[in-house]
Amino acid sequence: MTDKNASEQAGKNPNTSIYVFWLVLALPLIGLLANKYILHGKPNFFIWTGEISTWLLIVSMLVTPLKLMFGPLPWLQTRRRHIGVAAFFYALAHLAFWLKEVNMPDILRSFVRLEILPGWIAMAIFTILAITSTDGWVRKLGTGWKTLHYWVYPAAALTFIHWAMTRPNAISVYVYFAPLLVLSVWRILRYRRRMRGI
Repeated sequence: MTDKNASEQAGKNPNTSIYVFWLVLALPLIGLLANKYILHGKPNFFIWTGEISTWLLIVSMLVTPLKLMFGPLPWLQTRRRHIGVAAFFYALAHLAFWLKEVNMPDILRSFVRLEILPGWIAMAIFTILAITSTDGWVRKLGTGWKTLHYWVYPAAALTFIHWAMTRPNAISVYVYFAPLLVLSVWRILRYRRRMRGI
């Protein structure tokens, strides 16, 4: 089922609902900006944009296993790509805030630092996936679009490694990724059972 068909089945005006949804996705960033410029706080944009990006990535990847468990989820299916693209833009902001604080030698050294290199590779993959997330690219690539977007799985694994290795306490990283890991394993086992005709 395409996002357009899911939207029609949801019985809502797709344009209005999507604009509202984009606003909802932007609320964390709006909150950070309000904290800094209205409340004169000192939010860590670098950390928060990275974490929000990862949370949104996890949510977008949970849609398929949840659909397999509970049946069609048209509202969520319609917005899955939007959640994924929002995850990319928060990751882009995360990268921009990091670049703002480092110099060129730091950037060059980051490509050989084991805790940062996975982040660079994941960002490269996410950039390609974000660019090809439009309806035009879906039509252009045809069945190849789905194959291309399977790369979200290695990108998510690289994100997990990057986050776990750069966080002082990695326990929370395992907690955040646990639902995705459990449902992904369940999905693989389900697929194998179906292939065996059980």
